[in-house]
Amino acid sequence: MDEQSKVNAIVNIGQMKVVEKAYDDLIGPPAKNVGTALSTIIDLGNTVLWPIKWVNERTRIYFQANLKKYEERLNNIPEKYITEVPTEISMPVLQRFTYVSNEELSNAFVKLLTSASSIETISKAHPGFIYLIDRLSPDEARILTYLKNKKDIPRIDIVFHEDPSKSTFVHIALNVTSLQKAVNLDNPQNIDLYFDNLVSLGLIRLVDWYHTNLEEEYKELENSMKEIIQEYKKEGVEDKVFDKQITIEKQMYLVSEYGQMFLDASID
Repeated sequence: MDEQSKVNAIVNIGQMKVVEKAYDDLIGPPAKNVGTALSTIIDLGNTVLWPIKWVNERTRIYFQANLKKYEERLNNIPEKYITEVPTEISMPVLQRFTYVSNEELSNAFVKLLTSASSIETISKAHPGFIYLIDRLSPDEARILTYLKNKKDIPRIDIVFHEDPSKSTFVHIALNVTSLQKAVNLDNPQNIDLYFDNLVSLGLIRLVDWYHTNLEEEYKELENSMKEIIQEYKKEGVEDKVFDKQITIEKQMYLVSEYGQMFLDASID
C-alpha cells in the first residue's frame, strides 16, 4: 500500500468512527424513525461519504439542533408510513445540517427531509428543491411561508402623465405591495430584489391580470400612496384633470405550479 492509500484509509476509518459516534449520540434507540429513514446513510458502507468537517464543535451544534427538529417531525408520522430517504436527498440535506443555523432556512431543509421520509409525501420531495433553498435568503423564506396560505400578492405601479395626450410619463412608484407590512422582513428595502429572485427561481410569476376578489386590497395600496401621488399635483390643476393624469396599473404576483410543489414539500 502506497503512502497516499494509507492516508486515505486513515481518513476513511476516522470518518467511520465519527459517524458511529453520531449514531450513538444522536440517533440512539429512541429515534427509531430516524434510523429507518436514514438507514442507507447510517450503514457503515456509506459512511465514507459523510463530511468530516462536522466534528467541529460549532457545526456539531448545528447538526444536533437540525437533526433534533427532524426527529421531532418524524415522531408525528405513523411508523408504518416511514420510508427510506433517497440518498440524492438525504446526503446533501444532512451536509447542510452541519452549517445552516438560520431558523427559516433550517426549517426548510428539515421539512424537505421529512417530506422525503414518508410514503405519503415522498413524491413531492424533489432533489432540486435542495438547491432552491440554497438560493433563498431568510427574508425570502419568510415570504414563501406567507404565500403558503395566500397564493397571490397584489401589486400596483403608479404612472403620472403630465399631458395625457402625449406618450411621455413618469413612474411615481413601482412594485408597490403590502408585503412589507404583512411579513416581518430583516431588510424590507430589498423587496424588489426578493421578488426578482423568487421569479427567477420559478417559484412565483408576475401577471398583468388580477383576481377580482383582490379589489379591496388594491384600493388599500392606492390609498397608502395618496401623499406621494399628491406631490405631483401642480397648483391650479383641478382634481378631475389630475385624476386623468394618474394611472394605476394593477398586476399580481402568483405562486407558480412549480412553486406550489416547493411550498408543499419544503415550507411550513
